[in-house]
Amino acid sequence: MNPSFRHKLASLITTLIFGYILYRVFERMIFVVWVQIPWWGLIIVAVLLFLAIDYLVNRIIAPK
Repeated sequence: MNPSFRHKLASLITTLIFGYILYRVFERMIFVVWVQIPWWGLIIVAVLLFLAIDYLVNRIIAPK
Protein backbone atom coordinates (compact mmCIF):
# COMPACT_ATOMS: atom_id res chain seq x y z
CA MET A 1 0.00 0.00 0.00
CA ASN A 2 1.27 3.47 -0.90
CA PRO A 3 2.47 5.46 2.19
CA SER A 4 0.61 8.55 0.96
CA PHE A 5 -2.60 6.53 0.69
CA ARG A 6 -2.05 5.12 4.19
CA HIS A 7 -1.65 8.63 5.57
CA LYS A 8 -4.84 9.83 3.89
CA LEU A 9 -6.71 6.75 5.07
CA ALA A 10 -5.47 7.26 8.64
CA SER A 11 -6.57 10.90 8.56
CA LEU A 12 -10.01 9.96 7.26
CA ILE A 13 -10.50 7.23 9.87
CA THR A 14 -9.32 9.55 12.67
CA THR A 15 -11.72 12.28 11.54
CA LEU A 16 -14.65 9.87 11.33
CA ILE A 17 -14.01 8.37 14.78
CA PHE A 18 -13.52 11.78 16.40
CA GLY A 19 -16.59 13.19 14.66
CA TYR A 20 -18.71 10.26 15.81
CA ILE A 21 -17.55 10.68 19.41
CA LEU A 22 -18.28 14.43 19.33
CA TYR A 23 -21.69 13.74 17.82
CA ARG A 24 -22.53 11.28 20.59
CA VAL A 25 -21.34 13.68 23.31
CA PHE A 26 -23.26 16.66 21.96
CA GLU A 27 -26.30 14.48 21.35
CA ARG A 28 -26.26 13.61 25.05
CA MET A 29 -25.53 17.09 26.35
CA ILE A 30 -26.74 16.07 29.78
CA PHE A 31 -23.50 14.08 30.09
CA VAL A 32 -21.45 17.24 29.61
CA VAL A 33 -23.56 19.13 32.16
CA TRP A 34 -23.33 16.21 34.59
CA VAL A 35 -19.55 16.15 34.45
CA GLN A 36 -19.44 19.89 35.22
CA ILE A 37 -16.12 20.82 33.70
CA PRO A 38 -15.51 24.33 32.40
CA TRP A 39 -15.48 25.07 28.66
CA TRP A 40 -11.68 25.14 28.52
CA GLY A 41 -11.61 21.71 30.15
CA LEU A 42 -13.82 20.36 27.37
CA ILE A 43 -11.43 21.78 24.78
CA ILE A 44 -8.45 20.14 26.48
CA VAL A 45 -10.28 16.81 26.70
CA ALA A 46 -11.29 17.05 23.03
CA VAL A 47 -7.71 17.76 21.94
CA LEU A 48 -6.33 14.89 24.04
CA LEU A 49 -9.01 12.56 22.71
CA PHE A 50 -8.17 13.55 19.13
CA LEU A 51 -4.46 12.97 19.70
CA ALA A 52 -5.10 9.57 21.28
CA ILE A 53 -7.34 8.46 18.41
CA ASP A 54 -4.83 9.75 15.84
CA TYR A 55 -1.99 7.87 17.55
CA LEU A 56 -3.94 4.61 17.73
CA VAL A 57 -5.13 4.79 14.12
CA ASN A 58 -1.61 5.54 12.90
CA ARG A 59 -0.24 2.59 14.91
CA ILE A 60 -2.80 0.29 13.29
CA ILE A 61 -2.40 1.53 9.70
CA ALA A 62 1.30 2.47 9.65
CA PRO A 63 3.64 0.19 7.74
CA LYS A 64 5.82 -1.98 9.90
